[in-house]
Formats: sequence, structure tokens, C-alpha cells
Amino acid sequence: MKYLVYVKDRTSGPQPQDPIALNRAVRDWVGARLQDGTFDCAYYVLPKMGLCILNADSHESLLSLLRAWPSFAFQEFEIHMLADVRHGIDNNFERLQKAQGQSESAA
Repeated sequence: MKYLVYVKDRTSGPQPQDPIALNRAVRDWVGARLQDGTFDCAYYVLPKMGLCILNADSHESLLSLLRAWPSFAFQEFEIHMLADVRHGIDNNFERLQKAQGQSESAA
């Protein structure tokens, strides 16, 4: 399963003791996830948010992965499940065909 994840720094709450070391740990961790294919991509969204598309076998795997994120305690995660666009388009086509067939048979 693919997920789009937005990552933002928390505006309140605990702050890291060593933000520079944490920054390097996050960089290394994200780099390793890109290398092993867990992340399809990771980007910085200006002005101050990150995003990644990641792969997880289940919601529970996703939860474990996010909790392993080195800065998990200092960031917020907004998660969106992704579906293949071709499936979505084809599914919508089938739905529209059924709806059109029902309206034509009612006429």
C-alpha cells in the first residue's frame, strides 16, 4: 500500500536537545528508506514541510515505520492513502456507465 505523508515540525511541545544531530539522523534515516525502496520519493515542500510517498504492507506497518522516524516526537504527520490513478479512472468509468444505463432504463 502506498501513502502520501506530509511531515511538519510541531509548533509546541518538547524540543530536541541537539537539533543539528537530529537533522543528520533524519537525513540518514530518510536516505536509507529511499535506498531500500520503502520510500518512493521524499521532497521538501517550501516553505517548511516535507512529504514522502512510502510503501507499507498494512496500517500497522505504517505506524511502526513512522514511530521509527528519528524526529517522530517532534513532528506531525498527515497521512493520505493512495490508489493507482488508472484504477480510479476505470472505476469511475464503470460507475458512470452503470448510472447512465440505469437512467436510460428508467426513461
